[in-house]
Amino acid sequence: MRDFLDDELCEFSLQEVEGERAVLRPLGEADVQPLFELIECSREFLSEHLPWPSEECRTPEDVSAKIDAWDLQAQMANGACWGIFEKGASASDGLKIAGCIMLGWVQWKNRSATVSYWLGQDFCGRGLATEALLLVAGEAFAMGLNRLELTASVNNPKSAAVARRAGFQEEGVCREYECLHGHFEDHVRFSLLARDFC
Repeated sequence: MRDFLDDELCEFSLQEVEGERAVLRPLGEADVQPLFELIECSREFLSEHLPWPSEECRTPEDVSAKIDAWDLQAQMANGACWGIFEKGASASDGLKIAGCIMLGWVQWKNRSATVSYWLGQDFCGRGLATEALLLVAGEAFAMGLNRLELTASVNNPKSAAVARRAGFQEEGVCREYECLHGHFEDHVRFSLLARDFC
């Protein structure tokens, strides 16, 4: 466990994490084109609840820059990103990139961080997001964090359901939390503490 009283920055040592349905691993240059294609195929679907698909990641170069930024955050120990890869039906089927899950706003003094996640449209409804959230929670608490929080738009009950299935507890509604496509949306805030995690 990291000594959270030590304010010296240290790099996250991100490992590949395997679950029953999914494998999480840090993204690299080999993932740029598949990730871009996933975003492109799901752009309209993702844009319903997220601002960035319509504003960012419009080209493979944009996706590459995002991966570089996530890597820099990991080096500074204030964020991390894993690709969510769905396992094939057999070993020969390989892994297919399904989405991403991120840790952000890591505050070592308070041992807290935020979590966000997304899946391509064709990968929803298979339990991948819930499993990915549980896997990242395990990694985060092993790093020494004590609290994870996430928010979901009140208009995105499926995302809120992922948080609940992973054991996150609802804390309340943040009024007009996000300006999305020109209008404000309320968000439900959820948290998971290390002592809640089993």
